[in-house]
Amino acid sequence: MMIISDNEKIEDLGDKGLRIIQARDSYRFSVDSILLLNFIRLKNYENIIDLGTGSGIIPLLLFGKRKELSIYGIEIQKDLADMARRSIELNKLQNDITIIQEDFRNLKNIFKNQQFDVVVSNPPYISLGQGKINPSSSRAIARHEIKGDLEDIISVSNYLLKNKGRIYLIYRSTKLIKLVIALKKYGIEPKVVKFIHPRPGENANLVLLEGVKGGKEELKIENPIFQY
Repeated sequence: MMIISDNEKIEDLGDKGLRIIQARDSYRFSVDSILLLNFIRLKNYENIIDLGTGSGIIPLLLFGKRKELSIYGIEIQKDLADMARRSIELNKLQNDITIIQEDFRNLKNIFKNQQFDVVVSNPPYISLGQGKINPSSSRAIARHEIKGDLEDIISVSNYLLKNKGRIYLIYRSTKLIKLVIALKKYGIEPKVVKFIHPRPGENANLVLLEGVKGGKEELKIENPIFQY
């Protein structure tokens, strides 16, 4: 029997009958996750890892996009990892998607070097000491660099990715240079950039980026997205 607490509800994702468990008053997946999801390019039989999976939205919606995908979702917060795991069970996808509660900085102790074809992450983008920290700790950890910063994510991604493996990220557009410098430091070449604008005529506020480990220098700027 699937256990749902009073503070949770089941939402229909509107895709292949998939459903997800969501908390009513704490962390919920955001539009950032959906923007990132639609940017990811996959091939059949790939091994994928989502760093900071939250409620498991990206693994759930990636499943079925290609044949025989193996997907791992990593989440440091116990309550979110538990909720993601129950969502996977709700959809009977335990054989295809694995949720691990762990600090991504410890993944070198769990996975072999160069085990994955694809790394996905919607990393925290607010540096410690900047901005007001959300009193809801689950939201704070999702947005602020409390449990690891951008460089930690890029470093572990370099370890996890096979040569020519791909990374897909969504980040604040104002911090694009910081992101590119971190990627290049760890041998990941930015290959595709797509800016996200709230509306036509307004500056971009987010950026989607695809990087390739050991890739050649060649950057493609794709047409932008206007959210509203």
